[in-house]
Amino acid sequence: MPKAWMMLIVFAMAAVLFSCADNADEGDSADSAVDAVTAGNDDQNEADDREDDLLEDQSNDEAPGRQCEAVAPVAWPEADIEDPSVISFDDNMFFTVDGQRFFPLGFYSVPRDAESLETFKNEGFNIALTGPGCCGDGTDAQVEWLELAQDYGIFIIMHPWSNKNDVFNLSEDELEQGLDERNDVGSLFGWYTFDEPALHRPDKELTQQTHYILSTYDPNHPDCLVEQAMDDFNLYEDDCGFFMIDPYPVPYIFLSMVKASMEEARAATEDLKPVVGVMQAFSWDWIYDNYDAPFRPTGLEMRNMAWQFIIFGARGLIPWNYAGDYTIHAVPEVWESYLADVAEMNELMRVILTDEADMDLDPQSDFPTMIDYVVKEEDTAAWVFSVSTNERSMLVDYDLSGIGQDLCVVDYSTGESFTQDADGRIQVRYDGLQVRILEIM
Repeated sequence: MPKAWMMLIVFAMAAVLFSCADNADEGDSADSAVDAVTAGNDDQNEADDREDDLLEDQSNDEAPGRQCEAVAPVAWPEADIEDPSVISFDDNMFFTVDGQRFFPLGFYSVPRDAESLETFKNEGFNIALTGPGCCGDGTDAQVEWLELAQDYGIFIIMHPWSNKNDVFNLSEDELEQGLDERNDVGSLFGWYTFDEPALHRPDKELTQQTHYILSTYDPNHPDCLVEQAMDDFNLYEDDCGFFMIDPYPVPYIFLSMVKASMEEARAATEDLKPVVGVMQAFSWDWIYDNYDAPFRPTGLEMRNMAWQFIIFGARGLIPWNYAGDYTIHAVPEVWESYLADVAEMNELMRVILTDEADMDLDPQSDFPTMIDYVVKEEDTAAWVFSVSTNERSMLVDYDLSGIGQDLCVVDYSTGESFTQDADGRIQVRYDGLQVRILEIM
């Protein structure tokens, strides 16, 4: 009888230990007061560290080969906005300024004074977006701001009317005159009309008439609306020149929401209109005065969202917001991190504006659905823009044999080099949510 009780006690202790290990796998257990759970968490952390060490050992265990260095592509020329330009887009949905490709890189809510505009330009941005009610009534103040922005080489996407119902209340001649007063300034890029119409449900006749007036009387400057909810996206696909989308993935949903939103937007437009990414550059917690919560998104999440947008075909990045409430400047580390990303994007602008190559690199990993990439080939190198939406470390194998053998492969951001095996494959380690930019020469 004592032996039987001893066996029951052993089984019970084993069950407790297995339960603790399961809890540790699922996440933090800060609210638990059971010592066994704490021990289980410690064991899991040690296991995670061992896994990371193994991944690092595997990643660094490369065959002998030449060490490569990253080489910046030839700089992309700035758009000329000295005179009014024709803003359009080409067959691959890249924006063009007088025929030269252009990637809008900017923000909502940029201040309208000379010192701020100079700072904004020097930080690497080329476009600013205004919201409803900008600059008071009439067009004089808007013209003054456009002229100031032109002095600093910054494009503006402007709200066309203080009162949307002007498209019904004014004659077409009056509306045309109001547009002409602003479209003679070289800094005008386009018009911003409606914010999340699927959510706010403006009258369909209003959205149609607004797009008709703008596209008829100012065909050189496309109009856009921004959309967040995708359920009714197709309702408005004919009521704008290009779409902007603003998914809000963190901290409420996975970062892969950016991918899902881009895919849905491109499907809705049948790839016949450019899509611009509006990243979440603020914290929902701070909007609701919850300043004790961490500021989200983090710098890592901002970088991840930005490159997801680029990889999935976004033709510009205009986050919300720069200088209003809940600004990205609230946390200096986040802001400095994003400025570094912007500097890198500008260095790689020639590559970003290169057509996507139809090439399957056959990525192999333990998490095949959590790595995405695009291949681009420009004059000096082939490039792989890639992003992980897995929060854990992982190894990914790529087949580069279709590009060549004995290649020089280097991560442009980190300087790490990778050596092909006999089959032309390379093995790349990704830390959680990491972006990899591989230059292949």
